[in-house]
Amino acid sequence: MGLTFFYKTLSVILAYLFGAIPTAYVIYWFKKGSDIRAEGSGNVGGTNVARTIGPAAGIITILLDIFKGFLPVMVLYLIFPDNLLLLSIASVAVIAGHDFPVYIKFKGGKGIATSFGVIVGVCAFPFTAQPVYMRVAPIFTILASAAIFFFIFKIVSVSSIAAAVATPLSFYFFGYPVIIVITATFWSVLALVTHRSNIKRLIRKEEKKIKGRGA
Repeated sequence: MGLTFFYKTLSVILAYLFGAIPTAYVIYWFKKGSDIRAEGSGNVGGTNVARTIGPAAGIITILLDIFKGFLPVMVLYLIFPDNLLLLSIASVAVIAGHDFPVYIKFKGGKGIATSFGVIVGVCAFPFTAQPVYMRVAPIFTILASAAIFFFIFKIVSVSSIAAAVATPLSFYFFGYPVIIVITATFWSVLALVTHRSNIKRLIRKEEKKIKGRGA
């Protein structure tokens, strides 16, 4: 029992440390030789990378952050397939790692891409006896929520917040276990915490919109 507890605790710590790898910081540093937190929005994420050094680098950053969320979920499911509590705690840890990375003094990104990777990982494995289309439905519901709100408001943070709010609701309505719904609520809360400055700007109507070519 003691050894098993050790391995489970180690799994959570490693999930945090893996999530804490500051992808955007590393990519920007290799490209520019400086700290991305001093550039653009100051956010350590794919959107700021895209704004400061180009969309290709931004896309690579986002994909790596998604993978960063997916991999720990996949590995833990394969090692402890019946332990939803461990997977839930580790999933929160990996997102918290991205948001508050120990490597760069706990100033990280917003966590949306990493959270999405976690969501894909959770939906990819048969935690319940649901048919596949029901298991993957939260992914498409969350993406649709983000897309609809972005189409309406043309503000990235609004679409991210909408996706965060839709996350626990989606897992609830599509019949996931209570522990996953509760965990999804924690993912959502983390996203809202990292977007608190955006929420303040939205209230003051100061958040910038993404302008189209004709704007």
